[in-house]
Amino acid sequence: MHVRPSLTVETAAQALAQWWELAGLEPFDFGPVQRARTQAAQRQAVETPVPEAKITPARVNNAKKPVDALAEAQRLAQSCTSLDALYKALESFDGCGLKANARTTVYADGRAEAEIMVIGETAGREDDEIGKPFQGPEGDLLTKMLASIGLNRQHDYYLTCLIPWRPPGNRNPTAEEVALCRPFLVRHIELAAPKAVLIVGGLTAQTLLSTADGIMKLRNRSFDYGLGDNAKGSSAYAQCLFSPAYLLNRPRDKALAWQDLLRFEQKISALGVATRGRNGARGT
Repeated sequence: MHVRPSLTVETAAQALAQWWELAGLEPFDFGPVQRARTQAAQRQAVETPVPEAKITPARVNNAKKPVDALAEAQRLAQSCTSLDALYKALESFDGCGLKANARTTVYADGRAEAEIMVIGETAGREDDEIGKPFQGPEGDLLTKMLASIGLNRQHDYYLTCLIPWRPPGNRNPTAEEVALCRPFLVRHIELAAPKAVLIVGGLTAQTLLSTADGIMKLRNRSFDYGLGDNAKGSSAYAQCLFSPAYLLNRPRDKALAWQDLLRFEQKISALGVATRGRNGARGT
């Protein structure tokens, strides 16, 4: 649709003057009219006061800068000498915005003294409600998977997760949120000092192993995970596993997960990791 330009008084006057000239008539002098209007507009501009610009003070942002928050997370985590102290440090840490919207801090479940540690990715809705990792359908599936190789949730392994506060709407955590939570998880592993670590999910694997490889590649490998200066041992055997959430969406990959579980069972048996065994009797 063609829009005609608006016609101003000045434009109309010029067009009329040109038409008079072409017609051989004496053009009317529009100059005095235009000059009068211009002078009136100038007087109005001078006489009308310009509102004073209001300068609003910059809003003070009380949130810690990411670098400061990361430094505080590292300091708090390294200062802890027990699992209880680490939980209290997490509860006191306000550098991660996820905490403000979460109901609880999802810290751990299972037996802290167990020689196997199972580490998940992000706290979910059911985790947030109870305050323990691997709840709901995903937790039920993981419990059944590990039970299939003779591991009992209450006695044979200790569970935690990378992100202890549920992201709103179960969204993926940002890189900054992952970085802020990582020091606490690293210290958690050091203090628990397991003999074997089962790293569940691609995000946890990439974060702990400092790699960009996906879970499909990482699941076929074995890792020697360092435990720092912990007196119980310098390293732990580590292996990656598909997350239960992934398997619920892609059940055809459960066969691959079963292969991974069998390999993990063989390894912990070779390492002499103490478990209750398939029949419930304490053994290796």
